[in-house]
Amino acid sequence: MKQLIYILVLSLLCIQGANAETLYIHDNLRVDMRSGPSLEYRIISFLRSGTPLEVSKKSGNWLLVKARGKQGWIESQYTTDKPIARNLLAQAEKEISRLQAENANLKTEFASTQQELSGLKSDHKKITSSTTQLQKELDHIQQISRNAMTTEAAYRQLQEESELLKVDLEKLKVENVRLSEDNIAEGIQWGAAAVLLGVILAWLISKSTAKKRRSEW
Repeated sequence: MKQLIYILVLSLLCIQGANAETLYIHDNLRVDMRSGPSLEYRIISFLRSGTPLEVSKKSGNWLLVKARGKQGWIESQYTTDKPIARNLLAQAEKEISRLQAENANLKTEFASTQQELSGLKSDHKKITSSTTQLQKELDHIQQISRNAMTTEAAYRQLQEESELLKVDLEKLKVENVRLSEDNIAEGIQWGAAAVLLGVILAWLISKSTAKKRRSEW
């Protein structure tokens, strides 16, 4: 902590040293501000150490300055172009307080960010799990769809085969009817031939019987 304070003090010294228009009363001093540039002039105010001075004019070892709403002359030997250590320390402590407050805010924001990150990780896991489940369901639906398509194709093939079988069956029926008609016609022919043959045989038998009877006479 002390090292940080020293670093801040030196930084402020370097920054303030670049501004030559502003001077300060030396440390542990109380300087008289007079109405003119010599000890003969009356004292119009007292300036404590660390008081910032706005220099507007120089006259030998005297400076015409403005400080705390007043203007007067002081001896230049009691001034310095750097702020005193007490003021620098106060500024450094103020800066440290600001940095500590900022650091606390950053820690709070960091903790909040970590919580949000944890929430996002949890949400990411849930989304990943949901995505995996949805992918499984999609794969299942696709498999069912493929199976349905295969089943539909098989059904169509069976329908085609059934239609072909129906056509073949109709052909067989027609052929059967034709064969039946042919058999009937053939049967009729054979029946007529048999009847004719029977008539002939009966005639021959009757004739032969008539001859035997005549011979017996």
